[in-house]
This record gives sequence, C-alpha cells and structure tokens, in this order.
Amino acid sequence: MTSSETDHSFNFWIKYLKFISFFFAVMGVMWAMIGSFDPFGIYDYYFAQSFFDADELPSDVKKSISFILGPLGATNTAYFILQYFIAKNAFAKKELWAYHAIVFGFSFWFILDTMMCVYYQAYFNILLANIPCLLAMLPIFFTKSYFTS
Repeated sequence: MTSSETDHSFNFWIKYLKFISFFFAVMGVMWAMIGSFDPFGIYDYYFAQSFFDADELPSDVKKSISFILGPLGATNTAYFILQYFIAKNAFAKKELWAYHAIVFGFSFWFILDTMMCVYYQAYFNILLANIPCLLAMLPIFFTKSYFTS
C-alpha cells in the first residue's frame, strides 16, 4: 500500500469514528429526551418479556426507566462528544494514547455490559445493543497498524 493509499484509508477511519461518535452522542440525547431506548418500543417489549413475562412494562417501571435514561443519556452523550474530539485531534495525529483511550474505554464498556446482560439473562440487550455497537466500533480495532509505540 502506498503512503497516499495509507493516508486515504486512515482518513476514512477517522471520518468513520467521528461519525459513529456523533451518532451515539445524538442517541444519548434522544434517550434523555424521549425516556426510551427506541421510539418504536422494540427494546421495551423485550425488556418486559425478559423481566416481567409481559408484553408491556408496568407503568411504574416505565417511569423509572424514563428517569434513569436522563442521566444515562447525558453520560452517553458526554462520552461520545469526548470520543469525537479525541478522534478529530489526537487520534488523527496518530497519538497512541488516543487509540488506547478509545479502544480500552469501549472494550471495558462492552465486556462489563455484556457480563451484566448474561448475569441477568437479558440476552435481548446483547442482540439489540451490544452486538450493533460492537459492529459499529469494530473498525477501530483495525486501525492499530497506523499507530506506533
């Protein structure tokens, strides 16, 4: 691969990472604003099935989730805004700490979240959230060769 092709490929991954970061930041705002993980009720349906053996969440649970999604959505938004700026600046300059910050931060969330889903048998969350997030972030693992120690 020529230097120009390498630069073009790396620039693609920077743009990709910035887009994904922006997308997930917007998702966090939506969670906080609408009080649900999705406006179609798919997540709520599987949550209700998994934890309450029902088609709908009890109203008090809906209210609790709606509240919890405020701080969770805000935290998600803040993290991905930070990731966006890391990607735009230090990651784009191929600073190794930036690569580690994004990979380890995401990996820690993914492993812990997946373990909690398995513990609570909330397999729907792995299918609806964790695997799509992993697929969206997977390309960062392919950028390691652009960084030197």
